[in-house]
Amino acid sequence: MDEDNAHDIYKYICKNVSENDENVSVTYKSKTFSAKLYIHGNILCCNATHEAQEPLIFVLEGATVRKDETDNTTLVLAFADAQENTRLQFSGDEALEKWIVQIATCSHQMLRAELDELAYKFYTMSTQNDPSPESPSTFHSFYLANPYRFTHNFAISQQNSLPARRIVVEESLWESKLSTLLPTEMIKSYRKWNTEFAYLLESRQRSWPHYAIPALHEVLREVRETGETFEQCYEFMNTYSGPSFRKSTEKHRIAFANVPTNLHLQSFGLSNTAHKEILTCGTASAVPLRFHNGGLSRLCTALEVDPNYHDYAFWSKRQTILSLKKNIGELSHRLETEWKIADFGKPDKVCLEMSAGIKQVYEGLKDSVAWSSSIEECADILLEEDRRRADLGIKTENRVPDSLRNQIDTIDAMLISLNTKIAVIDTLDDAQAERRSYEKSAREALSNCLDLLLIFADSLLEAQFFGLVLSLSKPAVAHNYFHIQLRSDFVLSQVATIAATAILSRINCGWLTNGGVAADLLLCVFSFLSAYGDERGMAEDAWEAWKILFARAEFILVRAPSTVCRNCIPMISGSRNNIKISIPLPHDTYDNLPQELKNKSSIKVEACFFNTGVNHEATLGQSFGGIAFETAINQEGAERLNNYANRVDCSTTARELVGQLVTAVAQEPSRKNLQIFEYGSAACDALNGVSVLCCKSGKDRTGMAATLAQGWTLQQTCGLNASQVNEVVVSLRKDGVRRENCRKNVGKNIYSFSPFQMHFLPKAFRPPTGTYAQGVAS
Repeated sequence: MDEDNAHDIYKYICKNVSENDENVSVTYKSKTFSAKLYIHGNILCCNATHEAQEPLIFVLEGATVRKDETDNTTLVLAFADAQENTRLQFSGDEALEKWIVQIATCSHQMLRAELDELAYKFYTMSTQNDPSPESPSTFHSFYLANPYRFTHNFAISQQNSLPARRIVVEESLWESKLSTLLPTEMIKSYRKWNTEFAYLLESRQRSWPHYAIPALHEVLREVRETGETFEQCYEFMNTYSGPSFRKSTEKHRIAFANVPTNLHLQSFGLSNTAHKEILTCGTASAVPLRFHNGGLSRLCTALEVDPNYHDYAFWSKRQTILSLKKNIGELSHRLETEWKIADFGKPDKVCLEMSAGIKQVYEGLKDSVAWSSSIEECADILLEEDRRRADLGIKTENRVPDSLRNQIDTIDAMLISLNTKIAVIDTLDDAQAERRSYEKSAREALSNCLDLLLIFADSLLEAQFFGLVLSLSKPAVAHNYFHIQLRSDFVLSQVATIAATAILSRINCGWLTNGGVAADLLLCVFSFLSAYGDERGMAEDAWEAWKILFARAEFILVRAPSTVCRNCIPMISGSRNNIKISIPLPHDTYDNLPQELKNKSSIKVEACFFNTGVNHEATLGQSFGGIAFETAINQEGAERLNNYANRVDCSTTARELVGQLVTAVAQEPSRKNLQIFEYGSAACDALNGVSVLCCKSGKDRTGMAATLAQGWTLQQTCGLNASQVNEVVVSLRKDGVRRENCRKNVGKNIYSFSPFQMHFLPKAFRPPTGTYAQGVAS
């Protein structure tokens, strides 16, 4: 132990803690003296009381304790070095027994457990910032943590000498526990899928043609690099014990890449009324991967690979073929257990169902042949390689026994034979022997058809896999392909975390039902990134991310595994193209769900993404890059929201607000048009959706947007005029929870804006004087 460190430990331990000290006689290295005994964790300290003696500090790891055989009031501390053995003589048997237990049970693990408990309370238990705050619900504490509350008392002046009207507005800001829990589960699934893919590649190194091996090795190298990145993220997340959100200053950290930046739930409303909840966060973008060649939408457009082999298309088709293989297995099992020809004149249900099932599987496999023009060519290449190896006497697994066209012809002939035999059975009445013979023949035909279909499915899988590797034969193309895949995985994890938090928030506020059926969740995402420089790449990532979420992920509400479960830990299942995220709910919350929501097998998240650049870079982007990019985003978002409103049974007010949004986008889809945000936010509320506000860091422009939305809400509920709304918004920005969000991220409760930027921000987005500064790390 270092001497400097020992001095500090001694001063810390030797405090007047009556339950952990004792006066004893100490014998150490043949010297006996009276001392006071202290213990804390796995540290034992002996401090002489009647003479000048250097204090003794023992680390009790590996030490053993026993009674002295010659004295019933003395215990012996035995260490690995016998010269360090120490005798402690106590005043009585009771004190001796007490200290034997304390020394025998103390350990480093126990101390770590105590520290973990303190850290848990520090990061998850709420702190009282208001003398009389609204008590949080149990459900809020289940998926949210560390609330910060603030109460505003506004005196709204009125005309005609009327007394000022008092309005009490309550704000609270919560961290989402899912910010770290769900990404950790997602990264586990990514590691698993990546390992399985690497195993497939490794197993083909000795069976594919020699000229394809360099491409296979290049793909395998990229897959292993991706696996190393996942492993780094997993190791970091698995041991992470910090706050339940990713600070904006950590947005460039690769180990944090799958965690949303600065995700918080903000609740606000009038005192003693239902509060409105919105989510605020940084952009759902793979910031650590940088944007040298743009974001996801630009990278996918520039990728020199057949679109059928792009990540989602490839895995979707592969999963379809694997599902058909599963159907073949189910039909084979049914043939073994249920096969029986009915009596003459009666419909043969089992036989007809199996025949129809075989035809359905066959049609699905034939559709897969037409999926890509190169799949038959790839199968022929593998077939020739298998034949070449067979001629040389090399034993390999014959994954493609014949060309796809020949296999199709063989299955067609077998199906004709099967249909004929089934038809003949129905014509045999009295000839029982012939009937049994044809019954046996029909069963063999069914079994042969299933075997051929299984071989056909395996051939398709192998040809598809081979085609993917050949399409990635160029190193630059392979690198871009897996860079896009990694970027997609990271942003999908982020948006899935945001969406899961939104689902729980919507459950807390009440779920929309549509004609006796629970509607999918509407998520309106309002981004305030500029279409210039790196922020354009971030917007491209986020735009694609929310579309990927709808295509690939679905959420399932399940009952929590325990009645005392205190944290919401989602479970991930499914495949790369169809991720199922199970969200556990407390038993009382699950039991109180609407029956329509319980009956819903899964929840899809319909995300409508809007982007409105508001800073000086947005002005540069409009001047030099044009408005086409932002126009496309907002037009698509308005179209999605309009389609959602047409699908659900909504009020006339909601339809009018959606119409106003569509009109605003048609008139001016870019150029800092804040009507898109105003009408879109109001329409989202009217449709029982959840609003998500974001910018690069989720604290500055997002803070301005959140307080502006609060002002609009108070204007509608309290009848404030424009001047009063401006005063309320200024007060919220000065004293509200958004400045606390800045402090949590950068250590200072000020917004990161420069005087230069003030000239380009819309007036509604300008922070009050004294609340902002330039050069603040964001």
